[in-house]
Amino acid sequence: MALVKIQNLGQFGVNKDLSQHEIPVNAWTDARNIRFLDGYAYQFYGHGEVYNSPAVVPQYVLPVTISGNRYWVYMSATKSHAVTYSGGVVTHTDITHATPRAGVVNQWTHALLSGLPILNVGDALRIPMSWDLNVANKFVDLPNWPASTYCKSLRAYKNFLIAMNLTVAGTNKPFLVKWSHPADPGAFPVTWDAADATKDAGEVDLAEATSPVVDGLPLRDSFIIYTENSTHRMDFVGGQSMFRFSKILGMSGMLNRNCAVEFDGWHFVVTGSDVIVHDGQTANSVLDKQTRRFFFQNIDVNSRGNVFVFKNPFLNEIYLAYPSIGSSVCDKAMVYNFIDKTVSFRDVPNINHASYGAVSNDLGGTWAQDSDSWDSDLTFWSGPDYTPDTARVVMASNDQKLYMLDASASFNGSLPAAFLERRGLSFDTPESIKLVKGVRPRIAGNPGETVKVSVGYANTPYDEPVWVTGTYTIGSSVAVDLFASGRYIAHRYASGSAFQWRLDSVDLDVDIMGHGEGKQFKHGGLCTIAITR
Repeated sequence: MALVKIQNLGQFGVNKDLSQHEIPVNAWTDARNIRFLDGYAYQFYGHGEVYNSPAVVPQYVLPVTISGNRYWVYMSATKSHAVTYSGGVVTHTDITHATPRAGVVNQWTHALLSGLPILNVGDALRIPMSWDLNVANKFVDLPNWPASTYCKSLRAYKNFLIAMNLTVAGTNKPFLVKWSHPADPGAFPVTWDAADATKDAGEVDLAEATSPVVDGLPLRDSFIIYTENSTHRMDFVGGQSMFRFSKILGMSGMLNRNCAVEFDGWHFVVTGSDVIVHDGQTANSVLDKQTRRFFFQNIDVNSRGNVFVFKNPFLNEIYLAYPSIGSSVCDKAMVYNFIDKTVSFRDVPNINHASYGAVSNDLGGTWAQDSDSWDSDLTFWSGPDYTPDTARVVMASNDQKLYMLDASASFNGSLPAAFLERRGLSFDTPESIKLVKGVRPRIAGNPGETVKVSVGYANTPYDEPVWVTGTYTIGSSVAVDLFASGRYIAHRYASGSAFQWRLDSVDLDVDIMGHGEGKQFKHGGLCTIAITR
């Protein structure tokens, strides 16, 4: 008899690019709606609708604070609204510009100066617009913006506004970067005139760039500019030059607008062929030899322009939202934990954009908006079920909804299809037949709910396993007796009736045929097999 103990199940996350029989024994070959956190494998917490249904389909969303009250501004194809929740009442206020912008998904960009929002629709027809945070007023044209000038992206850096990839008097200037005179606190810039020697506004054409500027984002004390295939740094130096420009990555740019996010002094960036992190000098792939090929091969090629990223800071995660093959909106997300360096995948509710920030206090408690009967039961197993109300993610859904992430045990009231599996296990003896007689998983969750446990077998690492399945009841089951025999073993765990569950560790009861008594095998120090007869 052999008891194969597999621990630290969240150490490596999912690996879909390398051969499944050659990765560590506690790595997973597939998973869906499973979060790897603190060495464990959790079913992802769900999402719930907040702020009631908006009257329009939201394309873009961002948080603002008005006199201490927490609002979210959301943009649609023709409308702009601000929404808040107070005293049990949701209030949507129409703040649409007198000349509505014709918004397109993932073309919007925004900047905040002293908390004042500036939105840019990203076309060559409408200039950026600003709002003074007075709910009695609406968006207006950004004051002092130059005439007959439009930009693809608009961001804030220090107290400057940075416009990129401009169209001036009908002529596109794809390499042009233009900055405003620095804004006074609580105000907008007074000029963008680069010819005014009394002001600090200016512009530069990125001479080293060979492809159009896509977007930009601050990083530490610099501003990083991304073209389609290169990355440039903009540093404040003052004086007559004001900024110094340098190319930092010559073969790595950005896929779309909104495809970079800052974390811990690094940028996480989706390029045209990889996902990288960099600190303004050195870049590293986060997906190479893990899920890079799988990710790019599973984006719908006709809708790749909708790919974007957002941060879930409380749980150390960055979501890379993408439309799967056959979808025109982002229905999947690759989730990268930037502390544990793991990758997982989650279903998302057809989202156009998402952002994190402060929500109304009434929405920020533990599962406060979850009306399901088990909403308070998660504390039974001490899961990380509380997210501070200052760091909540709100998602703008193409289903005409605003959802809050990690705000429910369900996916808006439905049980998600969650599973994780590992294939191709030979326990360092690929020539031997293994007889699996059972599984002893440690699964936490609500007592009485169930998780489906399966064991599979195959004679080559590339064959589809033949599966046998049993049921594990949380709180009462110790083991699941299953029988399977083959050279390569697989095991799988999937939601039964459990809305929330966590897999801590697993023992596989295995006989390895043809080896002697008491022999031990190790695989990367993560699994020990002790055989006795």
